[in-house]
Amino acid sequence: MAAGKRSHRTPEEGLLFVLRHPLRKRLLRFYLEAEGTLSPKQLTLLASEPEISIVGYHVRALAENGAVELVKTEPRRGSVEHFYKATDLVDEVPWGRAALGMELF
Repeated sequence: MAAGKRSHRTPEEGLLFVLRHPLRKRLLRFYLEAEGTLSPKQLTLLASEPEISIVGYHVRALAENGAVELVKTEPRRGSVEHFYKATDLVDEVPWGRAALGMELF
């Protein structure tokens, strides 16, 4: 499934899937609090998670469930860094922000 595309899940089901894993929940909060885009590499530093592959896996899960979307890519020393931003999924679900421990605004 392409990044940023929702699966067949409803918004509620997608958010419930995201919230089932504590790291995905933390990563989604980082995206919601970010001023712009974040890459898995940047999230690795923010989350103090030593494995970029683990963070990348969970960012892809966020994208597959419509919580984040791919905004741009940049070449980096023979690789490609992917930058994502939060979608409005959390706000589509009435209890979304509360489930993340965030205030409504």
